[in-house]
Amino acid sequence: MSVMEFDPVDAAATVATFIGTSAMAGIASWSLFDVSLSDVAYTLAGNDITLATLLTVAALGVTIATNDNAELSQLHDQAQNLEDYYYYSVVGSLGLLVGWVLVGDVSAFVQSQDLWGVAYIGLSMTAQMAIGYML
Repeated sequence: MSVMEFDPVDAAATVATFIGTSAMAGIASWSLFDVSLSDVAYTLAGNDITLATLLTVAALGVTIATNDNAELSQLHDQAQNLEDYYYYSVVGSLGLLVGWVLVGDVSAFVQSQDLWGVAYIGLSMTAQMAIGYML
């Protein structure tokens, strides 16, 4: 749990992010004990929030909370040794996640084509690994 190090909690959260985002994008379906990640947990601003969305948000929250530096504002400064696309992937992933919850067209667009779903998963995974490593 230190800066510039990937620990086991980060690895578990990365797997949870993959599972959650792949279910959100409609690329994969995950279920356990007759509960599917595509099941609607509740509705916010007229948009359905699925268990997959909650899993993805929880994985991101766990990664941020369990690392030494929980301030995303310092992420860009820490990323100076790495490429800027890591920082932009974090900003893009957070923006898409908020958009997914508040703007129904975001989820409809990502789920409309497998290509956009795979791109969403890739962006989210890159962001998750960047946050886990840099924070």
